[in-house]
Amino acid sequence: MGRPPYTRYPCGIYGPRNLVRRHARKVKRRLLAEAAGEDVPSEPPIPSPGQEWVFSFWAPALEAGVYTTSVTQVIASAHTSENITVPLAPQPPATQEFEVVAPRFTLPDDAIHSSFPPQGYGALAKTLPHVVLTDPHLPWDRIASALPNENSPDWLRNQVPWLALLVFTAPELTLSKAQLGTGPASLFSDTSLGSSSPVVQTQTCTINMPIADIPNIKSTLSPISKLPPEPSDDKACTDIVFVPSSLYTELFTTYDADGKPKTDQKGPDVSRYKYLAHVRDINTTGMADAGVEDNGVFGIIVSHRTGPLSNTQAQPVVAHLVSIEGIESDFMDGNWPIDKDNYPYVALSSLHSWNFVTLPEGSFDILTTLRDLGTGVNVLRAPDAVINNIDVSTPMGQRLQSRLKDGYTLTKYRTATGETTAAIYRGPFTPTLVPYPLMPNHQGQPGSTWLSNSGIDLQIMDPEIGIMDVTYAVAWQLGKTLAVSDKTFAVNLVKLRTMLYGQTMQAAKAEVLRRHGAYKTLEETASGLKHLLPKLNELHKNTKGLHGKGGSMADRWNRPQAKHLDLSYTSPLVQEIFRKHCDAIGQKFMLSSDGDHTQRYDEQNMPSSTEWAAVLNWVLDKMCLYSVPAHYLVVDPTYLGDETLRFFHVDRNWTDALIDGALSLGNHMEGTDLVRQTIHKMISDYLYPDPPVSPPPQYPLYGFLIHSEAVTQLPDLKVTVNLQNVSDDKAPILRHENLDATKGVMLCLLDHVPGDPGLLNLTFTEPPHQQSFIAGAELDSKHILTLYKKIFTKENQPPDPTPWGQHQWARPPVSATELAPKVEEDEEEEGGDDDKAAAKDGDGPPHSTVVFRWGDQPDPEVRTLLPELWAQDLTGVLNYYGKLKDPSSPLYDDTVSTSAVAGIQLNSPIDQLVIGTIPNNARGDGSINVPFPAAGKEKADPHRLTTAHGKKSNEGEKQTAPAGKGEPGVSPTQQQLPYREKPTPKPDDKDNLRERPSRRGGEPPKRTGPSVGTGFKLGPSHGYPSAPSPYSRPLRQPVKTPKPDVPPLPSSLAAGPGPPQYIIHCIPTANDPSNPGVPCGTQIPKDLVFTIVQQPPYQPATSGWHLQELMLTLQLSAGIPSRVPLCLLDTYTGPGPFMTRNLRYNVVAQPTDEDGPAMALRVIPRSPKGWTVAPMSREMTFILPVCLVNDHDIRQPIPVWVTSKYVDYSATVIVFDVIKFPQH
Repeated sequence: MGRPPYTRYPCGIYGPRNLVRRHARKVKRRLLAEAAGEDVPSEPPIPSPGQEWVFSFWAPALEAGVYTTSVTQVIASAHTSENITVPLAPQPPATQEFEVVAPRFTLPDDAIHSSFPPQGYGALAKTLPHVVLTDPHLPWDRIASALPNENSPDWLRNQVPWLALLVFTAPELTLSKAQLGTGPASLFSDTSLGSSSPVVQTQTCTINMPIADIPNIKSTLSPISKLPPEPSDDKACTDIVFVPSSLYTELFTTYDADGKPKTDQKGPDVSRYKYLAHVRDINTTGMADAGVEDNGVFGIIVSHRTGPLSNTQAQPVVAHLVSIEGIESDFMDGNWPIDKDNYPYVALSSLHSWNFVTLPEGSFDILTTLRDLGTGVNVLRAPDAVINNIDVSTPMGQRLQSRLKDGYTLTKYRTATGETTAAIYRGPFTPTLVPYPLMPNHQGQPGSTWLSNSGIDLQIMDPEIGIMDVTYAVAWQLGKTLAVSDKTFAVNLVKLRTMLYGQTMQAAKAEVLRRHGAYKTLEETASGLKHLLPKLNELHKNTKGLHGKGGSMADRWNRPQAKHLDLSYTSPLVQEIFRKHCDAIGQKFMLSSDGDHTQRYDEQNMPSSTEWAAVLNWVLDKMCLYSVPAHYLVVDPTYLGDETLRFFHVDRNWTDALIDGALSLGNHMEGTDLVRQTIHKMISDYLYPDPPVSPPPQYPLYGFLIHSEAVTQLPDLKVTVNLQNVSDDKAPILRHENLDATKGVMLCLLDHVPGDPGLLNLTFTEPPHQQSFIAGAELDSKHILTLYKKIFTKENQPPDPTPWGQHQWARPPVSATELAPKVEEDEEEEGGDDDKAAAKDGDGPPHSTVVFRWGDQPDPEVRTLLPELWAQDLTGVLNYYGKLKDPSSPLYDDTVSTSAVAGIQLNSPIDQLVIGTIPNNARGDGSINVPFPAAGKEKADPHRLTTAHGKKSNEGEKQTAPAGKGEPGVSPTQQQLPYREKPTPKPDDKDNLRERPSRRGGEPPKRTGPSVGTGFKLGPSHGYPSAPSPYSRPLRQPVKTPKPDVPPLPSSLAAGPGPPQYIIHCIPTANDPSNPGVPCGTQIPKDLVFTIVQQPPYQPATSGWHLQELMLTLQLSAGIPSRVPLCLLDTYTGPGPFMTRNLRYNVVAQPTDEDGPAMALRVIPRSPKGWTVAPMSREMTFILPVCLVNDHDIRQPIPVWVTSKYVDYSATVIVFDVIKFPQH
C-alpha cells in the first residue's frame, strides 16, 4: 500500500501489530481512569464502526497559487489616545510573497489510494468508474470555475473540482500514424518531440511532453496553453490525452430540461462536475490498508461516462483523471463552439489513467465473487480432489491421505551428507488443531518450548511412510535466518544475553562464596565495621586465641589454607544455582521504569531494559508471522487457488521453533543454554501473566486467507469480527493485511476460534470508500432504470434498504423514422406498498424529462449521465416521498442537490458475505441452507451470504437484509464455518497428544478441532546429552536380540550362488585416514558412519536373493560398569540414524533388551513389495549422529550382531571387526 489515509486524528501507532497495540492503549487508558476515579477519556469524534460521514467537498483554506501577505504594526497609547503605525509613512507595509504548492500536471505516486475497476479487470457497462484519493483536499486544491457565486444557494453546498474522471474507448483517443509521424501531417512537427522519430502513444493513449510544447501542437486546442504560470511549473511535463473536439463539446455542454443543448451557451461549462466529487470520512476498523488509522478521510471522483452499452462481449476501455483547470478561461470561451475542421482535437492533461474491460450484462461482479467464496469455503490444505484421488487401500495410502488432510506437502530435502531426497513439511497454518506444547514430558506445561542448537533434532521421522517431517526444523532455521538479517534485533539479543550472563555469574559467585563464609556485600561489610573496630582496639590487650595451641605469637598471622573453589560457569557449584539467579535477574529486566518500578513492561509504558523491549517486540511480531515469507505460510500454491477462502489454525509449536532459532543467536555456552531458557521463561511469563493483567497479551490462534478478485477490486474489503461471551479487553483482529493486493491475497489472524465463548461470525463487506458506482439499476443502449434509495435529512431514522420507488427513461430516437422503446406500465413502480397507497391521491413524484444522454449518433456514443438533470430529478423524488406521509415532519427536506447525496444514490448495492453462526433474529426468510462439503471429521456450522443496499451518511452499514427485502432477485445463502471436530482420545492411546495447557491465572482457551494424527515421534535435543534429553525421541518398539545362527540354504536357493557378502565398518565422520577408527573417551559426541558395501562377485537381480532387512545390533552398557568393555555406547539419545545415498532403504533404531540393553539398527527397503533385489543393495551406508562413545580399552574388540533377512532365509553372525579404534 501507499501512504496511510488522511485522518483528522492520527493514532500514532503504526507498523506490525498496530491493531493490537492500539486496542491495548485504549483499554489501558480506560482502566487507569477507572482506577483513579476519573472520567474515561473520550474517543475522538469519528464515525462509529459501520458508519460514514459524506461531505460534498473538502476545500483547503487556500487554493494553489501565489499570495502576498502584508504586515502593518499599530501601536496605541491608552494615556495619550495616540496611534503610531510602523513603518512610518510614506514607507509601504512589510510584505512577503509565498506560493501555495499543489499538484497541477502530475500527481504524487501515493496520491491514488485505489481505483475501480482495477487495472486490467472488468465491470458491467452500467458501472461508473471512480478513483479514491488519499488526500481529500486534492480535488479542490485549485479553482476550476468561478461559479457558484456567493449569491447562489450552492455557495456553501457545492464546489466544482479541478479534476474529472472520463472514460474513453481506444479508437476515440488513438492518433493515426501520420499524425504521430515526422511528415507534414504530424501534429508534433513544431514541438521537441517530432523532430527526428515518430511519437508513440502509451497503452492508455497518452503522450508525455513538456508543458512549453503544448501550445505548439498543430490542429489542437488546449486549456493548458493559457494557464497562468506558477513558479513550480518550470520544466514540468505532463501526460496529454487528445480528445476529439466533438466529444469534448458533449462533455462540457449545458443541457436544458428536455435534454437539448442550450443555444445561448457562450463557452464550455464545467458545472456538471460539482456532483461527481465528494469526500467520505469513514471508520476504518476491519480494513487491511486504510485500517492503519482509526478513521480515514478520502476524496472520491466518479465518472459520469460509461463504457460501450451495446457490446455483447468484453470490450477494453481506458479511464483518465484529467485536469479541467482553465476550461472556463477566456481563451477557451473565445474558441467556443470549437471549429472541428481547424481543431479536431483538444489536449487535456491526464494525471492518472488505467485500462479496464467493459462487460456485457450478466457477467462477473462482486456479488458473484462473494457467493462463490461462500460456497467454496474450506480449510487450508490440498484440494479435496487431490485428497480423494489417493488410493487408501494400503496403510501407506491411508497415511499419506491423512498427512495431506493435516496440511502437509512434499518438498525437496537435502541430507546432511548432501544427498537430495524428499520430505514432508507444512507451515504454521494447519487445517487441524495441533496441541501445544508437543514436547514429551512437557505437555500441559504453559511456556514449554523447544531448545535446539541446530534444528536437526526437530526433524520427525514418520514411520508409516518412511519420510522425514522437517516442519519444525525449517521453522527453526527460518527463525535464525530472520534474526541474523535483523541487525537491531541481533544487537539487542546479544546485549541482553551478555547482561543476563554477567549479572547472573556475579550473583551465583556471591552465593557460593557466602556459603563458605568468604563473601559479604558492601552493606554487610559497612555494618560490621562498628563491631570490628572496637575489637581491633582491644587486640593487643588479649593475645589468647591469636595462635594455635603450642604455638607462639610469631604464628599468629598464619591461617589454614582455604579450599579452592571453582567459580567458572561449568562448575557444578555454579551450574546448580545459575538458572535460579538468571530467572530472578530476568524478572527485573521485565519491569517498567514508570511509577514505582513494580509493573511489568507491556508495550504501553517505558521499559527498564530497552534490550528486553526490543527482543520482546520482535518475538511478538514473529508470533504474528510478520516478515515470514509467503511460501512458508502457504506451502503449496494449490492450497490457496483462485477465488478461494481458506480457514486455518495457527500452530504455536511452529512459531516457538522459529523463535527458538532466533534466540539461539549468540550462544557460546557449553551444554544446555541456560540463558536462552531464561529468555524463553521471560517470554512465557509475559504471555501467561500470573496474576492475569488487562489488557491481556494476544497471539494468533485462528485465521483465514483469501485469494480472490474481491481483494484486488476492493483492497480495503472490510472484515467485521463478531465474538460472543468474550471480554472487550481483547482486540478482535490481530493482523489484517493484503499480502499481495495485485494478486488478491489477504491474510487475517485472530486469537479466537469458533465456539462459545469465541468466534461467532465474520462479515465481509464492501468498504464505504471503495463501493462501486452505477448509473442506474439497469442501463443498456435502449433504457435506464433508477431505484431511489431512502435517504433522510431527519435524524435517527432506522436503516431501510427498500427503495422509495423506481423510474425508467427510454432512449429517444436518433432519427425521425426510429421509434422510442415503449415503457411497459408494469415497469413503472413507485415506492413500497404504503408509499404507493399514499401516492394514489396525487400525481406521483416529479421526474426530469431525460437524465442520460446516449448520443444523437449511434457511433460514437456519448454515454453520459446528465448530472444536473439527474440531480434535479433525485431531489424532487426525495422531497416528494419525504413529505408524503407527514409534511409537518418530513423525512427528507432539502431543495439543493449536493454531491454527497448524489454519491450515496449512485452507489451500487452493498454486498456482504457472513460466515459463522447467525442469530435466529438475524435470519432472513427464504434463506437457502447449503451444507458444507464434509471432509474427514469436520463439523458443519452455518454461515451466510447476504446483500443489502448502500448505506447513507447518517445511517451506517446494513449488516443483513431484512426479511424478504434484499437486492431484487438475490436470495441470502447460508453455509457452514469450516473447522474440524477433535476425535475423542482413547484411554489406552499413549501417543495421543493432549490439548493445549491452561494459561496461568485464567481458563484455557477453548479450541475446537482435531489433533494431528498419532504416530509422530519427536527428535531429541542437540548438543551434549549427559542424560536423556527431555526432548529426545524414544526408540521405536523393542525387537528381539537375534541369536547367532547360520541355517542351511533352502532348496530354492541352494542351486544358485550363495547370499551376497557385505563388508561393514564403523568410522567417525571426521575420520583420520592415517589413523582410522572411532575415538573413545573424549566425552565429545560423534557422528558415526556405518559403511555397508556388497563385495564382488555381485549377485544379479535374478539370483533370487531378495533382501527384506539388514540389522546391526549393538550392546549398550546402560550405566552398568561390567558391560562397558563390550559396549560402544552407554545409551543413545541422538536424533536417529539416516541413510546417506541409497534412498531405496530407510534405517530405524529400535531397542532390544532380551539379553541385556541393546540397540538394533535396521536397514529396511522402502519397496512396497517389502524386499529388494541384490543389485539394489550394493551400498547401504548410514549415519548414526550424536553418539557419546564409552571410554574403554582399545585392544578389546566390540561384538556386533549382523542379521541378514531374505525372503525364505535369515542368518545372524557376530562380527568383531566392524568397530575399530585409533591405535595411537
